[in-house]
Amino acid sequence: MEMRDIGILALAGVGILTLLRFAYLVLNFLAFHVIKPSSPLKRYKRSGPEPTYALVTGASAGIGLGVAQALVKQRFGVILLGHLPDELAESAERLRKQHPGASVETLVLNARTATAAETESAVRSVSHLQISVLVNNVGGNPVDLPAFRALGTYSCADVDAVIDMNARFMARLTALVLPILSRKPSAGQRSLILNVSSLGKVGVPWLTVYGATKAFNWGLSCGLARELEADPKTSHVDCLAIVPGEVRTQSNNEAIPANTPSWDVFGQCIVEKVDGTLWRNRREIMPFWLHDLQYRLLDALPEGMRTNGLMDMMIRKRDGFNAVYEKSR
Repeated sequence: MEMRDIGILALAGVGILTLLRFAYLVLNFLAFHVIKPSSPLKRYKRSGPEPTYALVTGASAGIGLGVAQALVKQRFGVILLGHLPDELAESAERLRKQHPGASVETLVLNARTATAAETESAVRSVSHLQISVLVNNVGGNPVDLPAFRALGTYSCADVDAVIDMNARFMARLTALVLPILSRKPSAGQRSLILNVSSLGKVGVPWLTVYGATKAFNWGLSCGLARELEADPKTSHVDCLAIVPGEVRTQSNNEAIPANTPSWDVFGQCIVEKVDGTLWRNRREIMPFWLHDLQYRLLDALPEGMRTNGLMDMMIRKRDGFNAVYEKSR
């Protein structure tokens, strides 16, 4: 056989392997987003008559409430943590009406301003409950308006507020709740930590501190997952980062695409995708199919094209949000 023939066969082999790899990725993507488990998060339920609780932060509205709603549907009890007592009470009552008999508790705590002592006290107040799931959802960009602006216009208070709400509180709460989640359950039962990151972790202009805190959340999740696996005392505790794209909530409703999922749809997606993500041995979930596709495409682009795409998107969001701010002045 001539060298030219060998070269042609080698190229053909590479082509076939590439096509097989592409087919596998497409089928895996479709299976992940189409196949839904009949009993999501079953392994995180505790046996016995007492309810199994999930502690969900930022749970009075938006994605947090969507996750809590999906968890109650799966017969979990939920502890809704937020800083607005009236909104928390309304959301708790809403869940009880939707699911009569549901175990719903509330915990009032401001993630941005809570001291270490206040956070410790809040965790102690619910430590008697059977908690197997922690959802670190609370987050935002609590800076002086307009919210979309250059880092050079931030005050030190602005920087601290974003870090306190999105990163410091999450890390503190996770450390405090871990001993509860680490309580040894019955054979086959597990505990779960979900930390909401964001596509903002890729680095977004005019929200640079926010994006950086979401990258922190992602890094903490991946590192903690490996740490928990390595210790027999905590190897039953799973940890995943949730990576949302655009989600329609009461605070994110300007300059977003028409196909953006609502907070309740997205919350349901999270609960449905945990089992499949862990089965695939992944460290992060992109629960909504379009976000997953967008991120894969973005990751494949050269930096110049990635920057252009991000800039176009963020300019639309900045101008849309800031126009509303200017009208309200």
